[in-house]
Amino acid sequence: MKLTKFKALVSLDAQADGAELPAEGCPFTLREKGAEHRLNAFHKVVMSTDDGEPLRPGDVNHVVTMTLLTGKTGADELAAGCRFDLWHGDKVGHGLVSRRLVI
Repeated sequence: MKLTKFKALVSLDAQADGAELPAEGCPFTLREKGAEHRLNAFHKVVMSTDDGEPLRPGDVNHVVTMTLLTGKTGADELAAGCRFDLWHGDKVGHGLVSRRLVI
């Protein structure tokens, strides 16, 4: 099995203030925008910030590295330019994939 990682810009909703966001290394659910009708539009990911700072509600365009936990994706899924929503119990933010790495 190939490990899929990607870089992304993530923005957290200000309304996420008071919501319990996971610490680095805890899973989020990512939902591809425009692909909600597909069964495989949801992915579990583990995220770490590239600057080592924790994610906070209201953060805008925080550079992160995400590791896909939900098996293989097709070549057109989670490609550069893919927009997504971040969920952790409820929608907490959104993002944009800047590049995909297959290791």
